[in-house]
Amino acid sequence: MTRRSADVVVIGGGVNGTSIAMHLTRMGAGKVLLLEKGHLAGGATGRSGAMIREHYQHPVLVKMAMEASEIFHNFADAVGGDARFIETGRVLLFGEEDAAAVRANVQMNRDLGVNIHTITPAEVSEIVPQVCTDGVALGTYEPTSGHADPMATTYAYAEQARRRGGEIVTGCAVTGVRVAGGRVVGVETEDGSISTDAVVVATGPWANQLAAPLGETLPITPLRVQMVHLRRPPSLESLTAIVIDFITGAYLRVNSGFKTLVGGQALEDLNEIVNPDAFGLNADHDTIMGFWDRAKLRIPDFGAATPLGGYGSLYDITPDANPILDKSGAVDGLYWAVGFSGHGFKLSPVVGRMVAELVLHGDSKRHPIGAFRASRFADGDLLDPEHPYRGVRHQ
Repeated sequence: MTRRSADVVVIGGGVNGTSIAMHLTRMGAGKVLLLEKGHLAGGATGRSGAMIREHYQHPVLVKMAMEASEIFHNFADAVGGDARFIETGRVLLFGEEDAAAVRANVQMNRDLGVNIHTITPAEVSEIVPQVCTDGVALGTYEPTSGHADPMATTYAYAEQARRRGGEIVTGCAVTGVRVAGGRVVGVETEDGSISTDAVVVATGPWANQLAAPLGETLPITPLRVQMVHLRRPPSLESLTAIVIDFITGAYLRVNSGFKTLVGGQALEDLNEIVNPDAFGLNADHDTIMGFWDRAKLRIPDFGAATPLGGYGSLYDITPDANPILDKSGAVDGLYWAVGFSGHGFKLSPVVGRMVAELVLHGDSKRHPIGAFRASRFADGDLLDPEHPYRGVRHQ
């Protein structure tokens, strides 16, 4: 460890930790030090589907996603570097039971300025002709959605932090936060102590390993999720749009050449509570077969695909499946940026600024960071949608 003190220490080298570090350096926070126990993007970030979209079911999230999408579309100028964003368009498919909620949410999104509209099954077929529309009552289409590279994005944030004087240290686990007189005075690491009076924890499902010894427990549940790779047959090589199927509970997007990444978003896909330090990194055989079956139901030509295995990742789920962006209720100078519940990547350029503003100024300017306070769960003021979709855990 080359530095034994810092003005702000950020713990966690995922996409949000590095974004926070970058924004702190941009705002003149002084000596900013990011500590990561492994390598950058080595946790949930590196296994993210990394989809970029603006459609949400809550206006606070819509506004944040709109700004974040604009940044990803103009990443080189807005951030620096290349997030490898690809605009593909995004089609969502719904059954009749969700039709009223879909229309209400699309109208809310459109009123806020999102380029999205409802589409009929016939229009679904025009946009994605490979899709079987059996059981589809209506869909939505967001033409400017797409996906980015989570590794490239994280390293771009980190590089911008370094260029402004920030220090990124990998392979250095934080073992605890040091407190005196009710406030942060430093952190303990495997390589020794670091003095600081401000610490931002962006460690996802590992957050309570640092919170619990301080007498604070965050409502975060570590869940294992799985993703499956299918090698597309030639008939599907032109399939580039993201397809999110709320009927079968599957989502599909192009991944690396002629592969499609298939994930699950049904309630049954988000119930495996695990130890974040010991969970299955490879997809289970039954999951591979089950996700392949879902893909074939919606896009029959996937029957000629070749399964190429899959992998396990982690969600840090909160009760309303939205993040906690807040100062600690137990220790002054300690801040939480955790609980992203599987949709933190797309919000990262905005979350980074909001948290940096919270640390330096006590509040955020463009978006209400108070909506993400930890006490909202006890207050009964959750970020729940007015018009939720059935059978899904997060927005």
